Amino acid sequence: MEKPDIAIVRQAWEACTWGNTTETAEDWLATLRSGDEADKQRLFKKVFTESPDTVPIRELFDKETIRTCLQTFNKSFNRTYSERRRKVWRYLYCGIHEPIPELDWVIGR
Repeated sequence: MEKPDIAIVRQAWEACTWGNTTETAEDWLATLRSGDEADKQRLFKKVFTESPDTVPIRELFDKETIRTCLQTFNKSFNRTYSERRRKVWRYLYCGIHEPIPELDWVIGR
């Protein structure tokens, strides 16, 4: 995967931090360019749960990293929209099917 662009990192950072962190977008970029998987997973969880848009997730992380991170999301999220996103993405990237009451009528056709 290509190294992420600072503009994409800044977009994700602005959507997720609300100014309540000592990290900068440049720190996130350095983390994404490093080989530290634990830090990448931490950033993935933050972007996944905080960002209203999914585009930065797909642009910042490759499919294998997304799949690996999603497999660690075994517990339900507190917010319903995050929980729906978690279930849908785990199905799409990992093939893990979990019932989604709001979407069962669509899948059951």
